[in-house]
Amino acid sequence: MSVTRVILPKLGLTMDEGRLIAWHKKVGDRVEKGEVLFEVETDKANLEIEASVSGVVRRILLPENASAPVATVIALISDTAEEALPTAPETTTGSSEAGSAVAAPARTAAPAAPADGERVRSSPAARKLAQELGVDIGTLSGTGPGGRIGIDDVETAAASRSRAPTAAAGERREPLTRMRRAVSEAMTRSAREAPQFSISREVDMTAADARRKAAGVSYTDVIVAAAAQALRMHPRMRSRFDGDAVIVSDRADVGIAVALDAGLIVPVLREADRKDLATLRAEREALEAAARSGHLRADAFGGATLTLSNLGTFGVDRFTAIVNPPEAAILAVGRVADRVVAVNGAPAVRPVVSLTLTVDHRVADGADAARFLADVAKHLES
Repeated sequence: MSVTRVILPKLGLTMDEGRLIAWHKKVGDRVEKGEVLFEVETDKANLEIEASVSGVVRRILLPENASAPVATVIALISDTAEEALPTAPETTTGSSEAGSAVAAPARTAAPAAPADGERVRSSPAARKLAQELGVDIGTLSGTGPGGRIGIDDVETAAASRSRAPTAAAGERREPLTRMRRAVSEAMTRSAREAPQFSISREVDMTAADARRKAAGVSYTDVIVAAAAQALRMHPRMRSRFDGDAVIVSDRADVGIAVALDAGLIVPVLREADRKDLATLRAEREALEAAARSGHLRADAFGGATLTLSNLGTFGVDRFTAIVNPPEAAILAVGRVADRVVAVNGAPAVRPVVSLTLTVDHRVADGADAARFLADVAKHLES
């Protein structure tokens, strides 16, 4: 028999804390490994976290709508309902980026006390945000456990300040949402750190249109399939820059940019090169629906080798996207529109799409990108 501790997992490189928004089990309930145990709000989305062990929920240590640093013990699960529990769970400095709550044997330990002279109890993320927004964190009252100041407290203070009269008439200051701030930081980092170039190509979608109609799928699905097949043949496009090396992935995981009111998120279609069009459509639609409802699973993020951004549904003919770090490339898709093209030396009206590939120049060169884009076009036109 054993007692395990459930910790708040680290769900991304920039995540310092998370807000627990819902428990799917209550004390005394049995939970099976793989069942959704709780939901966490991060800077990306509301994520459902699975239990990594089976057992009985004995204690819930973090209430709903409360925030805590990553790796905080938030619950105890035991094999049976009769097992003795430790008087206080040991906190941990470990972290996880998996899609399930990490559980480890619980041991008795005295709760950590604040350091002498500590003036403000706050999370690192809250302190960083307060500095960015110009909020004096020493004047705030925390709503977290033990009066701890979290991101929500800082955002509330900034919002209150923004409602004050501004210097320019007709303007107001709106604090960034967590998602908007995450997008801003990622894109700033991408533009600052990664030298990027873009190449474009127009593709005749006649064959792809027939294929998508026969399969009952969208243009996005056939382009994802073509990009995934091309990724298999071009390891540079499956790579990422890492200091003094290039890390090459064996997988063709394709991220799908999904626009939300609060910002942009990129859930991932895993092993897209191994799936038929019907499967890709079903998985893409499920990811997009979950993203818009705010109930994505934690394993829906991270690890993409290429992102596809389709603005064609908004009537955009062509555009250039910024690489989504740490990926090496992003494929921007415009709308499919009838255009006059030369076919066997004669003018003809064909459905045509403009594809623009943006690449991290540290990972690949123009010839690498051109060959990859040529193979994407070949898959679409054949």
